[in-house]
Amino acid sequence: IAVKCNPEPSFLSMLAAMGSNFDCASRAEIEYVLSLGISPGRIVFANPCKPESDIIFAEKVGVNLTTYDSEDEVYKIKKHHPKCELLLRIKPMNDGNARCPMGPKYGALPEEVEPLLRIAQASRLTVSGVSFHIGSGDADSNAYLGAIAAAKQVFETADKFGMSKMNVLDIGGGFTSGHQFTTAATAVRSALQQHFSNEPELTIIAEPGRFFAETAFTLATTIIGKRVRGDLREYWINDGLYGSMNCVLYD
Repeated sequence: IAVKCNPEPSFLSMLAAMGSNFDCASRAEIEYVLSLGISPGRIVFANPCKPESDIIFAEKVGVNLTTYDSEDEVYKIKKHHPKCELLLRIKPMNDGNARCPMGPKYGALPEEVEPLLRIAQASRLTVSGVSFHIGSGDADSNAYLGAIAAAKQVFETADKFGMSKMNVLDIGGGFTSGHQFTTAATAVRSALQQHFSNEPELTIIAEPGRFFAETAFTLATTIIGKRVRGDLREYWINDGLYGSMNCVLYD
């Protein structure tokens, strides 16, 4: 589960008890998950651009799987956490018109894949697999078809380079509940059967946040003020865009 979506302690603890693992994007999120008694081996540091201090912290506490999409990140990891396994994050060529697309910010372009594999290989770092993130909210499920096909090409390129066999595919998050999740799951399953049916040892990671959180919580606020202007009634509550509703600005 993506911790950033809803870090409420009882929510995360319940999911941990049910076997969920955790996508953390910062040192603070890692510290929070560890404070709940969760093993560092159940965490992927899913941020392709990390402060060096966060990489040092990850090495110290034993978080040994992270993402990258630049040469600079390889150099930082080589310097501070050389035993960490890497997932090459790629940019989906189709974001499925997601409300919150991730492609503009993260992910290697197709022409960057080979150089990024080569630099990791030359640095004697282990690239264990590939990750991508279509984007959050209402994404067209067909976008997963192209992204999974592109991931398979990265696996094949790594084999061609004589690198250690990749065994992890992280398909990201942003899934919503209801029929859209079912449609996305059907597309993902179809693409996996088409491209990875000959990979029996493959570990598949997904990072759902909204899928678990959006139907499990109700936001309760207090009305702290009101005003009447003709037919218009206005109410003020003790939460807003700089609190629980912050995602409204972006999503």
